[in-house]
Amino acid sequence: MRNTKLTRLLALMLAMMMAFALAACGGSDDTEDANAGDTQQNEEQTEGNNEQQEVRDTFTMAISYMPDALSPAGNGSDDYTTMTRPLFDRLFMENNHGGIDYYLAKGLDISEDGLTYTVTLRDDITWSDGTPITTKDVQFGMDYSIAKYGYNRYCRVNGVEGSVEIIDDQTFAVTLPEPYNYFIATLGGMTIYPAHEFDSAQALVDDQSYYTTADIVTSGAYTIKEINADNIVYEAREDYYRGTPSIKYIVLKVIGSGSTKAIAFENGEIDYMRITTVDELEKYSAQSDKYNIYKIPEARLNYLQVNPYGPANLTDEQREALFYAINGDEVIDGAYGSTELAQNPNSCLVPTQSLYNPDTPDYEYNLDKAKELAKSSGLEGQTLIYIYNKDRANMEAVAIVLQQQLQQIGVNLKIEGLDSTTFFQRFFGLSSYHNDQYTTWDLGTNGWDSMRGSTLYQAYSYFNQADNAWGLTDICGELAFKVNTIRDTEEMQKATEELLALAAEQHRIYPLTYTNYVMVSQKYVSGLDTCDIVPEFVDWLAISVNN
Repeated sequence: MRNTKLTRLLALMLAMMMAFALAACGGSDDTEDANAGDTQQNEEQTEGNNEQQEVRDTFTMAISYMPDALSPAGNGSDDYTTMTRPLFDRLFMENNHGGIDYYLAKGLDISEDGLTYTVTLRDDITWSDGTPITTKDVQFGMDYSIAKYGYNRYCRVNGVEGSVEIIDDQTFAVTLPEPYNYFIATLGGMTIYPAHEFDSAQALVDDQSYYTTADIVTSGAYTIKEINADNIVYEAREDYYRGTPSIKYIVLKVIGSGSTKAIAFENGEIDYMRITTVDELEKYSAQSDKYNIYKIPEARLNYLQVNPYGPANLTDEQREALFYAINGDEVIDGAYGSTELAQNPNSCLVPTQSLYNPDTPDYEYNLDKAKELAKSSGLEGQTLIYIYNKDRANMEAVAIVLQQQLQQIGVNLKIEGLDSTTFFQRFFGLSSYHNDQYTTWDLGTNGWDSMRGSTLYQAYSYFNQADNAWGLTDICGELAFKVNTIRDTEEMQKATEELLALAAEQHRIYPLTYTNYVMVSQKYVSGLDTCDIVPEFVDWLAISVNN
């Protein structure tokens, strides 16, 4: 019985082995065909991927709203600057390395006495309709300034106008009434309009409808291809004087902030976004096979402003108590979570400015002194109205940290987050918007951005305080103006230190953060880190979507 079963088992095993051998031999051609098919499919897929990479020509970026118009003059918001930079070039710009980056201009000569600025335009620059860009357009921009403001802001210093000489089609000279170092930024950022498109500068002042359509002529690397309900499409100029961008189309798409933008990015709807939290930084850094991380110094000082006209009308001693209660390191840790996103500043100037001094004394954190002063000055128990721009990254988190810190000295902050338009109207009500909303808040946070070059830059307008908006003493304004007129570098630095020390004593402006602009992009995007000025981006020729 056992032998019979064994015989049957051996026969079955032998039959299975023969069947397997026959299948293997007989199926060799089929296997080769299958492998060949897989190889062909892989080759087709690789070819398709290569083809896709070769034809990728669009860069999609998020914006928070659709603009009413796209004028080179702009409205001051970061989003608007982002929208218009691909369309309009400036004459030149000071960079972070002590030099000048030239665009429409190819040269700038400043006389030894600091009075005459001679600008030479490139001879190959044209508007997108092929019309040459010349000094006629420069003159039109100056005429526009006169029609709009009543004076030529491109030759005016301390309320006194200088003179302008149009030398030829490519050359003009501006002579100032007195030296003024900041003028290099004013001149470089001059708004250039296409004079041939308008009957007069006054006509443009009266009617801006020209800049509401896709038909406008541009001086930058792109033109407007189409304007839709929730997006704008730009198209690269093949005749752009600096070369044709590798990205043919830029799509500006209205997308919400926060998680909405992150979802859109992760779904591939947009090609990059800003990172503002340590969680985002860690998340995308861990996926280096899918994403690129870029970090650029934002050249921005975010600061706390004490309103001299606020409801509480805070005294010197009360302001001092507030400043002693602020722990800058806690602000960074609580609102940003990483020094890769922001650093604790020591000055109202930022490291990208040549006048910045890393040894400038910072405000001291001393909670015991803060409590003592809050009690003795009557600040303890008060409620202060605090406003911030909720469209700016991390501002809400900063507000919450400051609220918690000031609670420790018995001060309650009533926090109000405002959209950009509402915030600026209240914050700058006295100096810019000329309304009485500036009396409705006690504390506010804002930022000076793009601070670079060899002058006080935006800080100047605060220290010099038009309309006495920020409550600093008049001597601060005199010193700020002096800094911008001194030609000797050492003397200029000394005057700057004197100014910063005097302003610090008055406890009106508290430096909160130096921010970095950290971005994550799709893996195929490159070149975002070559643009060392934000908001996005100053040089579109440097960016590629075929990494």
